[in-house]
Formats: sequence, C-alpha cells, structure tokens
Amino acid sequence: MDIEINGISEYLTRLSEARAATVAGRCLPDSYCRFISSFGYGRFGRLLIIYSASADHPDSIFDQGLRVKGFIEEAVAEGYFEFEPDGRESQGPDLYPFAASENGEYFVWDMGDFKGGEYPIYCIGARMGGMRYAAADLYQLFERLSGDAIREVMGPGYSPLPSVFEGM
Repeated sequence: MDIEINGISEYLTRLSEARAATVAGRCLPDSYCRFISSFGYGRFGRLLIIYSASADHPDSIFDQGLRVKGFIEEAVAEGYFEFEPDGRESQGPDLYPFAASENGEYFVWDMGDFKGGEYPIYCIGARMGGMRYAAADLYQLFERLSGDAIREVMGPGYSPLPSVFEGM
C-alpha cells in the first residue's frame, strides 16, 4: 500500500529501541515498530492518531495508552463495555490501546494473541460501544481504513480515509 507522507514527526523512535520496549510486560508488534521508526507520531487518514513510542511524549503508548487502558478496564468493571460483535469478555485484560480516532474510537492490540510478531487489532467504538476486528497488523489496518472495509471496522457511517500520514 502506498501512503502519502506529509512530514515525518520529530518523535521518531529507533527501531532497536522500539523492539526493546514493552507495554503491559509484552513486546510491541513488528509493524508498529517499523512504522514509528520510519514516520513517528502522527495522524493517518486525517482521523487516526497513532500514539508515539517516545516515553517522554504525552501522547505515547506508555502514557496515553495506559490512561485509555484504564478507561477500558473501568468500562468493563462497570458493565458498559460492549464486546460485541467481534470481541469476547476474556480479551478484556489483554487489550492495549495504541491509537485513537478524533471521533472517539480506540484501536487496541489483543496482547493475549501474539502470532508472527503481531497482535490482532480491534476497533472499540466511541463510548466503548462495541468491539470490531480491524486488522492483523498496522499496515493492513491502514489499507482497510483507506477502502470500503472501513465500514466493517468503524461502522457504516464512514467513507474510506485518504491514504495519507501527517507527522506531528
């Protein structure tokens, strides 16, 4: 897939550092490590903010990801997190956020299902309203969000996003 790059972020993480980093005691997926080491923190499709892997960045997977994970855990404990149509309650403890849409959706890895260097990606609807399978890796996610499959991932009200990344 070709992605138009409009600026590379100043928050790049070296590939070796990204591969050595952990969240929730687990390594980061290969596609995310490759992406952030090349392009860094920013927005895909003018909608999806990919969290930084720089520990000193406030919108990092270490800070923002952990904060959003707390929201998810609270929603599960309070009983208003909806796992349907594609999730299961048993996945709850293994969900870890790495991106968010400007409309309130969160993108998470299921860190309990590590295969081939990747975790499956799910989209959690705004206000924890449903969990849909999104992609096998970050590049497949970008491809699906740039095509008609966006409706399967984010819902019927979405049109394909432009295949553009803006470094921030």
